[in-house]
Amino acid sequence: MLKNILLTLVLLIPLRVGCGQTTFSSLVADGPAAEYRDKLSLFGQFVGKWEFQGSEYPANGARVTDKGSIEFAWVLGGRAIQDVWIESERSDGEVRTYGTTIRFYDPKIDAWQILWTDPPTRHVQTLIGRREEDRIVLEGKRPDGGSIRWVFSEIKADSFHWSGEELIGGRWRLVEECFPHRVGPTLH
Repeated sequence: MLKNILLTLVLLIPLRVGCGQTTFSSLVADGPAAEYRDKLSLFGQFVGKWEFQGSEYPANGARVTDKGSIEFAWVLGGRAIQDVWIESERSDGEVRTYGTTIRFYDPKIDAWQILWTDPPTRHVQTLIGRREEDRIVLEGKRPDGGSIRWVFSEIKADSFHWSGEELIGGRWRLVEECFPHRVGPTLH
């Protein structure tokens, strides 16, 4: 529990604070650490700025749409990638996502350790991510023990598809998805 609390606090360190003032300059890195450069490229390909349009699919059959931005950056000496997801619009008027993910390659399991936190919704999620053919699949558990997965697919230099699914009755149900497109230069 203490480990999760400390890790969450690290994730909440902002990359930028008002008026464009940069803070915590030791957090941001110029690129990947040399030791695992090839493995780090799995998520390194996303470094840069993105905008997205998405949809959520609640169990009641409704459809909620949203828009926002994502910024991926090398952090912690190039050993990790942090992103910040910010919803700028939601069709249902609910609390908007303002979350961050930190992910690092773990050579002991040959996979990525991932922690997502979204303070406005009080959501914290841990996952393990791996390449599966031409997709990146992140797997984890909901607080009730149910299985979830987040999938990066249709990956191109300037776009990708992201989906969140939950396992219900032995079948994966699409819960949300978004279609980000790059709005700045490729920085990996």
